[in-house]
Amino acid sequence: MNIMPYKKILIPIDGSANSFKAVSHGRLLAECFNAEVGLLFVLIRLQELQTFTQMSVSYIPESFYNDAQEYGQKVLSDAAALLPSITVAKFLEIGSPAETITEFSKVNGYDLIIIGSRGLGLIKGVVMGSVSSYVVHNATCPIMVVK
Repeated sequence: MNIMPYKKILIPIDGSANSFKAVSHGRLLAECFNAEVGLLFVLIRLQELQTFTQMSVSYIPESFYNDAQEYGQKVLSDAAALLPSITVAKFLEIGSPAETITEFSKVNGYDLIIIGSRGLGLIKGVVMGSVSSYVVHNATCPIMVVK
């Protein structure tokens, strides 16, 4: 049996319990393979927020836009703190989470993506529920989905 030596592991994180579970799994694999970990937080584009807002007839306060980047940096720092003996790179990107994760992993040569099965999307099941599914079907590297 051939064992794939993972050298670069991408863990998309949004602050949800399942994304932090993905970090725990990533830590174990990174330690086993002496791999580096990339933590990726994706801010949803303003246009997508407006589309979902119109569909759900909900209100997104102005402070959401102002605080989103600060929140993303905090989530990345909290996740990195769980990986003390591992080489970690933190990334904050803006875009559609599913497409950004898939493209980011490909462009940056990640060997494995470890992703939570559900996140903190604005509309549970519509936004983040579909992210892990999209990544599974479109990424070019192996995927581990954590529940």
